[in-house]
Amino acid sequence: MEDIEDGADAPFGHPVVATLAGGALLVVGALLGPMLVPQQSLGLLLGVGAGLAVLLWGVGYIVTTRHASAAWKAGSLVLLVAAGAGSAMIAHAQYETHARADASSFAEVEFGPGGVAQLPAGAAARGPLSKLFVEGVAADAQAQRDFGTEMAKLGVANLSSPYLLGLDPAVLSRCDAVDALEATARAQADARAARGKAMTDALASARLSEKARQGIAAMAGAQGDALLTHQRALIGATGELCRLLAKRGWYNNGGYFGFNSGADAAQFRALTQRQASIAAEGAQIARAAQGRMASGRDTVRDVLSRSIFSGG
Repeated sequence: MEDIEDGADAPFGHPVVATLAGGALLVVGALLGPMLVPQQSLGLLLGVGAGLAVLLWGVGYIVTTRHASAAWKAGSLVLLVAAGAGSAMIAHAQYETHARADASSFAEVEFGPGGVAQLPAGAAARGPLSKLFVEGVAADAQAQRDFGTEMAKLGVANLSSPYLLGLDPAVLSRCDAVDALEATARAQADARAARGKAMTDALASARLSEKARQGIAAMAGAQGDALLTHQRALIGATGELCRLLAKRGWYNNGGYFGFNSGADAAQFRALTQRQASIAAEGAQIARAAQGRMASGRDTVRDVLSRSIFSGG
């Protein structure tokens, strides 16, 4: 200790000032780095912190520490390397905080009536993954509304009632337009796939654990190709029903469809049963999508419940 004190008083030897200045620069770098550089692993940050500490010590040594005692020369190096490790931990904590803020949007999802996903307020501003997720949920919901609107415009609801069809039989001249809805369904599926790829690419560069990435991926791709398969089946059955009824071999039998042909009646029963099955499958797809989203949310919650230094 006496050597250190003597060293501090040596001519032009200001190791304390040099060490404090180096430590301050390391802390400033730890605070500014996460704003300028993409997230890095803790191991790399520790290596960079130690390397910068040695570099700063070298600068300080040339400027002033070389005039200090041997104890101060060694001590300042140890102190700066420790400061470098500390600055690496500070930078790591900042990176983790930013990444967790982004992932928190997925952990805070709740479900409203009908299983509709409800996202936390301000989620889009929490990070790139959150922004993609918010945009994806909104786009998926809008796509389903648009698909339903297109079906409604064609008047397909009238195909379920002889009374309504008698009042407005316009849909019977639009059977080809019903078939054409498959192009809409495919375009929407392509858009979902593009959004899914964007999320996959963003997840690949995100500094999150594999478990967290899996949870987010499950939430972002909860519907997948199942929705397109369902929509195509719905369009196909509706188009066949439209063409059957367009033959005009039916009549209103007390609010039910009656048919002059036994074959037409059998085909009608088969199509209505098929439609009921498709509707049930649609409900099952929605429940499965909600289940996958809830499971993914719980996975992300579990990861975020752990320490940022646990590696979980």
